[in-house]
Amino acid sequence: MSNLYKTDFYQWTRQQIDLLKKNKFRALDLENLIEEVDDLGQEKVNTLENHLTRVLVLLLKWQIRAFKEDLRTLNRWYRSWFMVIDYSLEKERAIVKRLLMKNPSLYGLLDECLLECYPIACRDASRELEIPEDEFPDTNPWTMEQIMTDGFPPGPE
Repeated sequence: MSNLYKTDFYQWTRQQIDLLKKNKFRALDLENLIEEVDDLGQEKVNTLENHLTRVLVLLLKWQIRAFKEDLRTLNRWYRSWFMVIDYSLEKERAIVKRLLMKNPSLYGLLDECLLECYPIACRDASRELEIPEDEFPDTNPWTMEQIMTDGFPPGPE
């Protein structure tokens, strides 16, 4: 059975489903089945981390740009830039919220995810803005509530 797992994964999944439906538990490829179920769970965590990192990158980009520019005198290009950031934040937050709603147990991992995601977000924002990473705070400056609140941070006036 494990040979099918290596040579035709789709067919292997069909076979495992058929065996489960027929209650033929002894015939299951348990080693690979356990691994695949574990991978499915980890995929949700990875998705959460990816989108949470993206939210943090957008907040860092907004923050660095806002501190470097006087928001009252921004030209149209900068206002458009902030609008794109705001739209992207809204989209990424919606994905995170939907993921958490469908997988409530992930709430318990948020603090750990934030700790892991923030340095990655600093690296990514640094590359996107072409500025040194040390221009960002050493630790995450926002609460989870702020991170997930639409309209935070407020856009240009």
